[in-house]
Amino acid sequence: MKRINQGKLIILGLLLAAAVYLRFYNLTNTVLFLGDQGRDAIIVADIFRQKDLVFIGPVTSVGNLYLGPLYYYFMLPFLWLTYPSPVGPAYAVAALGVITVYLMYSLGKKLIGENGALIATFFYTFAATIVHATRYSWNPNPAPFVSLLMIYTTYLAWQKHPKYWVAVAGCFSILLQLHYLTLLALPAAGLIWLISLRTHFSTGKLKAILLPSLIGLVIFLLSLVPLVLFDLKHQGVNFRAFQAMFTGNENFTALRETSVTRQLTETLQETEGRGLHILFEYMIGKNRVLNQTLLLAVVILFCVTILNKHEQKQPLAKEFVLLSYLGFGIVGTAFYQHSIFDHYIAYLFPITALVYGYVFSRLKPRWLAAVAFIIFTAYFLRFNWPQLIFKDTGWTIKDIEHTSQEILKRVESGEKYNLVLLSGSKDLDGQNYRYFLTTGHTRPVPPEQRNEVTTLFIIDEEKQSPKVIDLPIYEIVVFPNKQPAEVFTLENGPTITVLRRTTQETDQALE
Repeated sequence: MKRINQGKLIILGLLLAAAVYLRFYNLTNTVLFLGDQGRDAIIVADIFRQKDLVFIGPVTSVGNLYLGPLYYYFMLPFLWLTYPSPVGPAYAVAALGVITVYLMYSLGKKLIGENGALIATFFYTFAATIVHATRYSWNPNPAPFVSLLMIYTTYLAWQKHPKYWVAVAGCFSILLQLHYLTLLALPAAGLIWLISLRTHFSTGKLKAILLPSLIGLVIFLLSLVPLVLFDLKHQGVNFRAFQAMFTGNENFTALRETSVTRQLTETLQETEGRGLHILFEYMIGKNRVLNQTLLLAVVILFCVTILNKHEQKQPLAKEFVLLSYLGFGIVGTAFYQHSIFDHYIAYLFPITALVYGYVFSRLKPRWLAAVAFIIFTAYFLRFNWPQLIFKDTGWTIKDIEHTSQEILKRVESGEKYNLVLLSGSKDLDGQNYRYFLTTGHTRPVPPEQRNEVTTLFIIDEEKQSPKVIDLPIYEIVVFPNKQPAEVFTLENGPTITVLRRTTQETDQALE
């Protein structure tokens, strides 16, 4: 027994070493720093540069709904430590990713057993989508860490002590500030809470669950205070956006004006697709026939295992917790009418790995489990391994900083200037360049002054238009002088066109 435990400890150590390597290797030269990252860095840097506290977080891509500000305050100490370089938060996210790998084992073994936890940790360590989500700063990226804690504390609250409902509420309060689709974790935990409430009521121990539940509710409500304060100041803009998101016909199937039968039919058809995405597509690719076969195999194995344990009167709490979070995640996203990107379901990443560990550790006979594991792992690595090579990107964060410095050399102190970015990211504001410009002697003008600029820098990364000054972009169209004052190209970088107002032009704001 001792040798086996030592062997598992060695495997865990190797997995943790691999996790550190995959999440930190060459991070500075490969870190993603696009518009969202630039915008976040500007906001967070202004907290300590200008003592400008924030009460809202990033805005969602669908619905224009503001999240809470927690992620900004998570970024704060790490950006301050590396300022003006914005890589600090990326290193913090990477460290959180490594911690999550360890928790997959330490918490997973209490949910699915030690063998299953090691298997789950293996897949979680090497899944390229999960690895990439730990190598840059973005609000959905810490969600797996928090959701794993929420899943585990839900089990503890149900089976060990109701005091853990406080932790469940705390985890959910954090998740909701990372991405709005994490709302689907609420019915999963809520269902288990209702079952637990019934048990405590029947045994006359209602007070034991009500007190921690009340404390948890208070924690959740307190987490909403910054958003409430923001809404009070801005005529309820966030509340209206939230209301529109869940009452608009374009967002959720169940809210469309169609028959209940048709709604259910469409949702059931979509459920399989969401299940394939959540359990397989981002882990082994989009082979629909293979993934459908694997999904059926997982369903059968879970059903057989649950029936066997039920007949033997063994507890099923662990399986119920896993299936509750997984089931509500699949069904909830099936109602969602927009595309589901991988980062939308980041909070379900740990569940996917735990399902893998559960399946392979319970597959019988042992030889069949070994063969299935080897074949599946080979297919898994064939899909993920090519994506785990982290060579320097063609245009690094240092290049963005250098470009910004070249622009600042052409800016007089106090000059009103703006920039337009032409790139594949479609971020016309060029928030990544704009961040580095805010660290220099003169910041670009704020949005309300963009009609007053005397200088406009057009950063052309795409180099697809022969005359960028003729592009139908508002900032370019309204600029009065289309004769470039300067055009320069950085080595292996963008071409920058500089437009300046002449002395003959009036100083009035541009129409």
